[in-house]
Amino acid sequence: LALIGGYMGSLLRVDLSKERVDTEPLDFEIAKKLFGGSAYGAWLLYKEVPASVDPLSPENHLIIMTGPFTGTFVPGGTRASAVAKSPLTGIFGEASSAGFFPSELKFAGFDGIVVEGRASSPLYLKIFNRRAEVLDASHLWGLDTFETMERLRIELGDPHLRVACIGPAGERLVKLAAIINDDGRAFGRTGLGAVMGSKGLKAIAVRGRMRVPIANKAAFGECLKAFRDGIAKAPRAQSFRQYGTAGGVEVFEHIGNLPIKNWRKGSFPGASKITGSTMAKTILKAPWACLGCPIACGREIEVKEGPYKGLKGPGPEYETIAMLGSMCMNENLESIAKANDLCNRYGIDTISTGAVIAFAMECYERGLIDTSDTGGIDLEWGNHEAIVRLTELIGRREGFGEILGKGVFEASRHIGKGSEAFAIHVKGLEVPAHEPRRFKSMGLAYATSNRGACHMQGLANCIERGLLMPEYGLNEALDGFTIERKPEVVILYQNLCSALDALCLCKFPVFGVTSFELVAKAYEAITGLPMDKEGILEAGDKAWNLKRAYNFLCGIRTKDDSLPDRFTKEPLPDGFAKGQVCELEPMLKRYYELRGWNPDNGSPNKAKISDLGLDLSGIP
Repeated sequence: LALIGGYMGSLLRVDLSKERVDTEPLDFEIAKKLFGGSAYGAWLLYKEVPASVDPLSPENHLIIMTGPFTGTFVPGGTRASAVAKSPLTGIFGEASSAGFFPSELKFAGFDGIVVEGRASSPLYLKIFNRRAEVLDASHLWGLDTFETMERLRIELGDPHLRVACIGPAGERLVKLAAIINDDGRAFGRTGLGAVMGSKGLKAIAVRGRMRVPIANKAAFGECLKAFRDGIAKAPRAQSFRQYGTAGGVEVFEHIGNLPIKNWRKGSFPGASKITGSTMAKTILKAPWACLGCPIACGREIEVKEGPYKGLKGPGPEYETIAMLGSMCMNENLESIAKANDLCNRYGIDTISTGAVIAFAMECYERGLIDTSDTGGIDLEWGNHEAIVRLTELIGRREGFGEILGKGVFEASRHIGKGSEAFAIHVKGLEVPAHEPRRFKSMGLAYATSNRGACHMQGLANCIERGLLMPEYGLNEALDGFTIERKPEVVILYQNLCSALDALCLCKFPVFGVTSFELVAKAYEAITGLPMDKEGILEAGDKAWNLKRAYNFLCGIRTKDDSLPDRFTKEPLPDGFAKGQVCELEPMLKRYYELRGWNPDNGSPNKAKISDLGLDLSGIP
């Protein structure tokens, strides 16, 4: 039994080389300091996987961790994090997903899964009510993710079975491969689907009837009501329900935040054709919600006319629409929905897929590649048929898709001819859909994010967009065009986001909707442990430095905390942010001072992680 509320008290360790499954206790002392999720996963990775390990070798571990909020029915308490050494970046790899699978893992009696070794033939992991076994998956190998989920539901006789699996991309070790769960939720970034594929693990099928223990049910009930009341009153939450995350597409184009033409332009008139309100009028069938969440920001779509007629299923999010849309000058919404469906089925990251296609289109425009390289595909900007076709080739690791499926960093090294200058990434991870020349905080957040360029691990553009946070002294909006106070707020938001990723609580019911004081009260009610908003910051800070320490062992240094020249030297030619660049260096210098990091070599603040029982001899 769990010693504190919010945890099931057990981890499942799976050695695929030996086809052996064992249960081990969760380390509650570490859980008290790091909560769970990606932070606990990082602790396991640091302890068990040397930085020298080949990411696609049996020695790498795939760690899936929930947190104390997962499965509690707090709105947004539906998440889990996957952690491994990334095959895309070669450093700390992390991806997060929601839906129903993470909570079901808790209901089945486990806080997390550690997968090691490599199967001699394809296997899947079945977990039912604290009992787990590995079973033959030869008949599933080659199926797409949706087919795999449906086949397992039929085979195991449960229509409510929750499955996380890889598609053909993960099987074929595509470096953009994702792990897909619940028909369209994704552990999307850093190529962890390829890690799962390298182990011969096709799927994890979960069903459970246990309930997450709550320490103080009366106080927890009050917190639940406060979350739901906050969501009901927040315009931001209502907008998410009505238009999904895609509601931001047209607004972001107006304010200069949309990625356009591989980051070469600042305006895109076609934004109105692919935004959330247009989706609501055309292809939207219904909103879709993760377990117990009243926001329902997900989309279910159906295309009823045109070349993509008949397409049904999960609809595209903001990031997907921006990266496969404006980033590629594509204003055909139905084609974006189709490419999104292919990404889900093959199991690839939509952000990186859109980025690498835009990179290829710029190579094509500049004459660095032609149809003899692309297999006859015309990569003119905005060619939606080409975007759909390339998405399929990336997912299948075929033709030109094999090169693009390695990510922009490796693809640019393959193509050469100066293409490295517009392969837009940080530490090997493609940049997501927020313009750092418009919101300068995002530039610093991208440069310093532990997994490479990431918008979800340092949401400081919230305060630049007017989402105030008075509990941490942010009583007025900051100007997105200046660098003033940006290091301070980036660190604040990185620590808060890091804590949420450890608690496994979605950001949408918190930022601009409720408060971290409420999060702290809910943590107290769930676990029975004392917590306040400063304690949340402290745990996030500890997790941030832990991930940095692993990256330092992987070879990350000060020089790697950088941005592409496109952001720092090329002013936007038009749009709301016309003439802007991101002045990174002065922000970075101050950031290092505030973090207590060594500016010469980039090593983290070792004092922050000295109480985690880890060998820190490699950290100066």
